[in-house]
Amino acid sequence: MKKGVLAVVVASFLYGIMPIFTKKALMEGMTSGAVVFYRLFFSSIVSFIVLKILGIDISATKRQIAEMCIMGVIGFGATMALLTMAYSLIPTGLATMLHFTYPLFVTVVMTIAFKEKMTKAKAFACACALGGLVLMADFSQLSVAGIALAVCSGITYASYVIANKKLQFASLHGLVIVFYVSCFAAVFFGIKAVITKEMMLPPTPLALGLVVVIAVFCTVVTLFLLTYGIKTLGASTASVLNMLEPVISLVAGMVIYSEAIAPKGIVGCLLVIAAGIAVALDSAANTEVKVKVHVNTDRIR
Repeated sequence: MKKGVLAVVVASFLYGIMPIFTKKALMEGMTSGAVVFYRLFFSSIVSFIVLKILGIDISATKRQIAEMCIMGVIGFGATMALLTMAYSLIPTGLATMLHFTYPLFVTVVMTIAFKEKMTKAKAFACACALGGLVLMADFSQLSVAGIALAVCSGITYASYVIANKKLQFASLHGLVIVFYVSCFAAVFFGIKAVITKEMMLPPTPLALGLVVVIAVFCTVVTLFLLTYGIKTLGASTASVLNMLEPVISLVAGMVIYSEAIAPKGIVGCLLVIAAGIAVALDSAANTEVKVKVHVNTDRIR
């Protein structure tokens, strides 16, 4: 459990600082479509090389491949497309915060459809996280369409998180999942970039280096860690804990790009952090209970 919590926290940190590298790549002259494509393209290459070095079998059943194809498009393609459209209608900070309603969708679906236990700590964490996101977001500029698109991106990403727990491909090694999902998403975004005429070569060595860093650390490593966290902690617990990501993004933007943060935003950050702590403590408590039950069972035997 502790490893699962650590995995999700590290994944949240790496995802949280990704906008810094992405923004810099865009400042170097790259289009958003090209950044996304190269991120996924290099991710598929790097994950494949690592799999070969480690000697991990990448074989999968036809059904597992079909599932990963769908999740590659929905979990990444649709999510990023919806968010991109939302960014053009509402402030990016607001769109990002609304996207992070996805853990709430995951928790509700896992509780109702899959009977995953809703603990008091998890309910408290959801309430704190939702309240924190509302405080961090700037609702001064409202667009119904933009808000709807951002929330829908949370729904599509929630489907990917749940799939990582419940579909057949979830039994595969985390890196194998990263490889297949990245491949299918790269094809999707490659076609999209060509159609929208956003496809281009990295204009500078720095731009190339940035997309490689984004691919390796902010995609391959993060997806592997998040997949491990989902399998270890459960989809809803990992999702709520992953709400640390927008806090990290907010703080990183403030430190690196001197982006201002209102007092209510600081309160929102504290609420989301409280949610993360609640989930971590709940996971630790559940682990302790399971260990005690196991020990008592052994004694009876």
